[in-house]
Formats: sequence, C-alpha cells, structure tokens
Amino acid sequence: MEALGEYEAVIAILIGIFLCLFGYRVKKVAFIVIWFVIGFYLMSFLAPKITDNQTWQLILEAGAGLLLGVLGFTIEKFCIFAVATFSVSTAIIDSFQMTEFWPIALAIVVGIVVGCIATALIKPLGIITTSLSGARLIAKYVVAGIPAIDHNPWFFIILFACFGIGLLFQFKTCRHIE
Repeated sequence: MEALGEYEAVIAILIGIFLCLFGYRVKKVAFIVIWFVIGFYLMSFLAPKITDNQTWQLILEAGAGLLLGVLGFTIEKFCIFAVATFSVSTAIIDSFQMTEFWPIALAIVVGIVVGCIATALIKPLGIITTSLSGARLIAKYVVAGIPAIDHNPWFFIILFACFGIGLLFQFKTCRHIE
C-alpha cells in the first residue's frame, strides 16, 4: 500500500470501530461521518473521470464527503433511510464482489427495503446500520491490508464478527437512549 493508502486504511478502520461500537449513541456525529464516507466513496468513482491529478481527486472526494456530511446532519429521517440503504447494499455488493448490473440492482433493492423499514424502526435499525457501516469499513480495510489472504471468506468473517460485537455492545449500552 502507498503511504496515503495506509493512512486512509488506518483512519477508515478507526472510524469503523467508532461507528460499530458508538454509532447510535452519537447518531448525529455518526450520520455526518457516514455521509462523509458515502460522499467520498461515490466521488471516488467520478473523480478520475473529471481529472487525472491525484490531489484534485482527493479534494473532490473530500468536498463531496463534506457536502453530504452537512446534508446528513440536517435531515435525520432521510439520513437513516439512505445510510441503511447504502450500508446494506454495499455490504452485499462487497461481500459477493458483484460487478454485474442485475445482482447490483437487486442488492440496491434489498438496501432500499431495509431503508424503508429503518425509518419506521429508527432505534434498532439505527444501531444495526451504524454497526454494519462500521463493520464494513473495518472488514474492507483489514482485508485490503493483507494481500496474502483470500478476500471472500475473511471479509465475511471479519464483517460478521465486527457486526455482531457492535450490535451486542450498542444494544447493551443504548437501552436508555431514544
């Protein structure tokens, strides 16, 4: 990994741990962080088409992240829907390394269904989606940092282990929070 990639991985894993364990407790901050990640992630696909300069690509990615982070802070219910949709969809897509249109579309539909349910059940699904978002970041960057291991089984193992730990921790510590 290049130097920026190593720093990015460490930051992503730390953010993942934070979201996985404390996401619902600090949901406004978590939504800013998650929306920043969503903006950064989406712009990472678009930025190379806009410019070849790595610095400008990073500026565009960070700018999109900041813009969506502010948006996520202001509209909570939509934020919950979008975070649930994005987290579930990308977890499915990354888990199965999907590249074809129809499987990706199906993963997005599953994410949208979970997003709709999340707006009706804000607390439990808020905990689930922040745990899943954090677990996904942890799994993605831990697996990417160890090139000698096969992606699929380890991604699943790390994803589900972190997700389970995050769920247990948050449900146990957030009983009194509405």
